[in-house]
Amino acid sequence: MAIIKTKFDRGVEGATNIVDSGTEGTKVASGTTAQRGSTTGQFRFNSTTGKFEGRNASSFVTLEVTPVVSSVNSSNITQAQIDANFDLVITGANFASGDVVKFIGNDNTEYTAPTVTIDSTTQITARITSNIDATKEPYKVQITSSGGLTGSLASAFNIDASPVWQTASGSLGNVLDSTRSSVSLSATATDAESDTIAYSVQSGSLPSGLSLNTSTGAITGSTSAVSSDTTSNFTLRATSGTNTTDRAFSITLKAPIEQVFSYTGSNQTFTVPTGVTSVVAHIWGAGGGGGTAGGWQMGSAGGGGGAATGTIDVSSLSSLLIVVGQGGDANDDNSSTQLRTSFGGGVASFGSDAQYGGGGGGLSGIFNGSYTQGNSILIAGGGGGGGSMNNNSNADLSRGGGGGGSNAQAGTSPAGSYGGGGGGQSSGGTPSTGGNTNGTAGSALQGGVAADGNYGGSGGGGYYGGAGGTYKEPNDMGGGGGGSGYQNTSLVSSATLYGANYITAGNSSSSYRSGAGDGGAGAGHAVATDGDNGRIVIVY
Repeated sequence: MAIIKTKFDRGVEGATNIVDSGTEGTKVASGTTAQRGSTTGQFRFNSTTGKFEGRNASSFVTLEVTPVVSSVNSSNITQAQIDANFDLVITGANFASGDVVKFIGNDNTEYTAPTVTIDSTTQITARITSNIDATKEPYKVQITSSGGLTGSLASAFNIDASPVWQTASGSLGNVLDSTRSSVSLSATATDAESDTIAYSVQSGSLPSGLSLNTSTGAITGSTSAVSSDTTSNFTLRATSGTNTTDRAFSITLKAPIEQVFSYTGSNQTFTVPTGVTSVVAHIWGAGGGGGTAGGWQMGSAGGGGGAATGTIDVSSLSSLLIVVGQGGDANDDNSSTQLRTSFGGGVASFGSDAQYGGGGGGLSGIFNGSYTQGNSILIAGGGGGGGSMNNNSNADLSRGGGGGGSNAQAGTSPAGSYGGGGGGQSSGGTPSTGGNTNGTAGSALQGGVAADGNYGGSGGGGYYGGAGGTYKEPNDMGGGGGGSGYQNTSLVSSATLYGANYITAGNSSSSYRSGAGDGGAGAGHAVATDGDNGRIVIVY
């Protein structure tokens, strides 16, 4: 046992000083917390806490040294590490039980470590709190002793944050049939440190025809048409540095809703559905009726109806008036009605000698409010009726003119220009003159009729109708002219007006046509056939 040598000196005014003359140290009182005294100024070693302490006027205060923070085991910590409960190892000196570890941002925001382990007096392991904010880097590490003494290390570490998705998970939107040729969608993320973000498809796949811009997150391209709603599910990954964040998305290709309007004999209505701002219309005018030979040698076919397609702006409209044309009759027997109402096709032969010219096909069109030329939105003209002739070598010599286009086709005749003229954009078709009897001119929405006794084909209805055919001896009965198409450029975009190729309807290859609009067949000594009715299909 060491011997402590002390001596007592008498100081000034009788004070006694303890002077330690040994080399090992001075032994002070030692005991548990429960054994503390109560006299102010006492100094002792607390065997319970393992610390020296002294008593002030009211209580004992632990005598401590200031913690020293020298280094940490990582100066750049990823968000992924934090999410996985990353423990920061801190080295230094004077660490003791009860020390509190804090991470302090550049704006003095404090994050207290949720778990702290005192590995030794020179090492502490502290967990990084999960809600720490990467935007507040660099972070200072501060250790506070139980006695309130602090030590710190400035700019101890940064946080390499993971990208944060700004686009909500789930559906990125619906691709409508009208927009599938120019799809433009996106999913974006941000990085707290403004690091560059790269995008990739982690799982699943985008709809066929679409591609992901790896730099911007934009999804663009052109998709194929679908017959039923089709949803593609996929997961996108945003990557910044070594950090990644995944999010699940979907895109739905919407099958178009089709509303089909066929000939009913009455005007019809399309009610604009809630939320629909545009519709695509596919329209066919009616075909003209075929000519019947009767006592002559040959009857000719009626002209095919024209066609029209276009996108109609319905954002300010609640409904559309729908008019579907009736196919031209091969003849009207003993009818006394010369003009069709609401459909515009000129009447076929009528009266007691009703056996020669075909009737004009009615127009098909979409109107705003009422059936007037001024309310026209999109129109496909009807085909002209076929005529007849004293010739058995060529059935095409008295054909009805095809409807549609800005300027419709004229009817034909075997012996000169006695077919009715086609309708245009500013006037109806003009009839041929100089015959024994002449057809009448077309007018707004109405085809003209053939010569007296309807010896010839009548004109098709249209924005302006075609003229009726003229009769010229010997037995030359011209075909009627087709009616013109029309688009209202203030309401219709991406429109195309298709002219018919005489017998065959315009835009005949369209999947929406379903056989509409062809002209009726002519006949030798047999009865000719009626023209096909028109058709309107609205897609949205």
